[in-house]
Amino acid sequence: FRLDMDRSKKYEAPFNLRGDFHTYAFEWLPDRVTWFLDGKVIREERLGDVPIPELSGKIIMNLWEFDKRALFGGEKIWNDRLPMHSEYDWFRFYKWDGDAQYPCADMGDQCLTEDDKYLSSNNPCDGIPQVGTVFGKTPCTASCLMP
Repeated sequence: FRLDMDRSKKYEAPFNLRGDFHTYAFEWLPDRVTWFLDGKVIREERLGDVPIPELSGKIIMNLWEFDKRALFGGEKIWNDRLPMHSEYDWFRFYKWDGDAQYPCADMGDQCLTEDDKYLSSNNPCDGIPQVGTVFGKTPCTASCLMP
């Protein structure tokens, strides 16, 4: 990531996003990235207007906590209270038909490069070990709870 690649844009939904579950999606193709909310396109960036990443990426679902300075997320931080909760009803990844490499055929790590593996173990249940350290320490640890 380089700062000149940043094309952040704020999206104001015309309804209360907290009132119900919603379907968020993005389609990442070699020539464009398109974002959807409940099946409707809300943003699209095309190659030429912005660089489209060519390397593999990862999907991160998280919550942001903003401090009292409100440096990120705007001045309306009244809802920034602990404990915070997030609930995902489902998640689905679809492989692009034109991609011959990712994901690995058996969902293992045989097709991943060293760069793919570096600091990328977010799923303790996949059996792929964390590779790399930050300032000489393992950046995070997690455990797998199988039902």
